[in-house]
Amino acid sequence: MVDSVMRVLVLANLPPWVMGGAEHQTARLIEHWCRLGARVEVAGFRIPDGNAKLGQASVRTHRIGTMDNMGRGIRGATYLASLLVFVWRNRARFDVVYCRGMGDAALGLSFAKWIRMVRWPVMVVPINAKGQGDASFLLSVPGWPLWRRLLDRQVDAINLINEDIAGELDAIGLNRPRRSRIPNGIDVGPLIRRNGAGRPKRLMWTGRFVHQKGLDLLIDALARIGHLADRCIIDLYGDGPLRQSLAERVDAAELGHVVRFAGVLDKDDVRAKLAMADGFLLPSRYEGMSNSALEAMEAGLPVLCTSCGGIDLAVQEGAGWVCAAGDTASLASTLEAMLSATDEEWRARGDTARSIVEQRFRIEDVAARNLERLEALVEAEA
Repeated sequence: MVDSVMRVLVLANLPPWVMGGAEHQTARLIEHWCRLGARVEVAGFRIPDGNAKLGQASVRTHRIGTMDNMGRGIRGATYLASLLVFVWRNRARFDVVYCRGMGDAALGLSFAKWIRMVRWPVMVVPINAKGQGDASFLLSVPGWPLWRRLLDRQVDAINLINEDIAGELDAIGLNRPRRSRIPNGIDVGPLIRRNGAGRPKRLMWTGRFVHQKGLDLLIDALARIGHLADRCIIDLYGDGPLRQSLAERVDAAELGHVVRFAGVLDKDDVRAKLAMADGFLLPSRYEGMSNSALEAMEAGLPVLCTSCGGIDLAVQEGAGWVCAAGDTASLASTLEAMLSATDEEWRARGDTARSIVEQRFRIEDVAARNLERLEALVEAEA
């Protein structure tokens, strides 16, 4: 890298304006990039013009304007127009672009490069595999083969946080950009001590009540295992459009003594709740790399998750239990195995989870590896 400070443009949204896992992960990366000496600015369609405080870092933010109430086509067109104006006005301000998600931002920036508005090297990080993931979004865009070709030619690098994404990109012919496999990262705090003994086991889930998260499958699986479900108490933290229907499902299955809707949990309170739990559940139909599961593993909790190609690859190394995604019968049998395990097995799997996080998922290491990749793109362009 040249002696001057590397100037990074991040195309993404941020908390507190958007509270998803991808946004929290982006914020963590930016904070550590700033600590490492990079100058970072962020542009997104759900963040305001101004400044954002991300941990100890303060970064400039830019709003990419859209018209959201006139259909997808108008929203996409207005986003593209607003992004092109922003790119043109700031074409000399940045050295490289980090794009979280292979959506409108990646498409718009590829178009800007194709018409030679800028020459910034671009690294894209797809967020989700399967379901309504990034490849699925691209296939839904009118004229998608042209956009796929544009991405293939103009994107310089793709970082895969989920192994299943690689196969999806291969299937649609998006394989020219150089690929890396740098996972999501997490801050590692002091070790939490728990004895993990006794019943019922205290299990926890955090997120949004949406179809992707598979909570309907979890409730149905609990109903299948009968009285074995009484060996646990499950606290669901979050909110979302399916909350009422899920609550009705719990009542219909007579599982109100097992499944509790515990309200929205502030980000700063997550670790304290994890410290009081015995295990973590992630019954998702599809994922990228779950930040919630990483937080649970950092807290020393064994995880039950589905085989989505992300965090499950680490969990299956002895950090918990893995079942098939979208399969109630598989989830039920895995719950049976989890709830029948000894206290010693629970502790051992939790210890393994913590060890894996310490070795592979420290945010300091993950951020440094990402910044090195961005630096290499700048040097190659130069």
